[in-house]
Amino acid sequence: MNYSTVKILFLAVFAFSAIVSPSSAFSVDGAIFSEEVSPGQEIVHEMIVSAGEDELLPNMTAEVVGFAMTEDGANIELLPEDDTELFSARPFLSVEPTSFDLESGERRSLNLTGTVPEDVGEGGRYALVTIKTAPKESEKASVMIITAIQVPILLTIKDSDLEMTGEISDLSASMADGNVSVDVTFDNTGNVHYKPFVGANLLDEDGEVVASVAPAETRRMILPTNSRLVKMTLVPDAVLEPGTYTVEAEVTLDDGTVLDTAETTIEV
Repeated sequence: MNYSTVKILFLAVFAFSAIVSPSSAFSVDGAIFSEEVSPGQEIVHEMIVSAGEDELLPNMTAEVVGFAMTEDGANIELLPEDDTELFSARPFLSVEPTSFDLESGERRSLNLTGTVPEDVGEGGRYALVTIKTAPKESEKASVMIITAIQVPILLTIKDSDLEMTGEISDLSASMADGNVSVDVTFDNTGNVHYKPFVGANLLDEDGEVVASVAPAETRRMILPTNSRLVKMTLVPDAVLEPGTYTVEAEVTLDDGTVLDTAETTIEV
């Protein structure tokens, strides 16, 4: 799946509207569902949608959509025609009601239900429940405003073979104000979500480490088949002498298991 294309389409759709903070309009209890499930298991997850004290919210909608992420970790809603990955939970999930009204201060229950297929396979399955207000014209500009909350659905198949694997697909480095800026693009090649830890070292021509960033947990998890771009800055203890330096990058799991390493060089 080319998620860069999906992202461009997503941005194009919202070029004429805006997603604003949901805190003043409505909130959702149960705004994430992460569960270990078995083949054939019935799924029920309740979400409570609450309107703000001064909000009247007619024609709200709820929908189960496909789930992907941009390289910086933002959620992408996938339409059925784009949601073709093996790891999608969308086909066997539904939400009720799909449309409803909220009065000021009202609380409303939404139910996510479904049955895990008997032949669901290994690893994880993923979806988003998107809860949105009807488009409303802004008082300050000629745009339509939609307030939305996305509820991630993270299902891990019980007793299945969970493959936490990945690879560094791109590594680049550049000088900036005496420091070395490093970009690491990492792909989840496994079948389940996880949070990778990414670190890097800067070595001189003698192989001595002159700057280092210890492996740190990424801000958000990474889904199977998705990529994550991690930016780091290597700050040397002293001014770098002219020469060729090596940047070594490493991606690990939280237990220290190494997923992949890569290196590149930079001239100073």
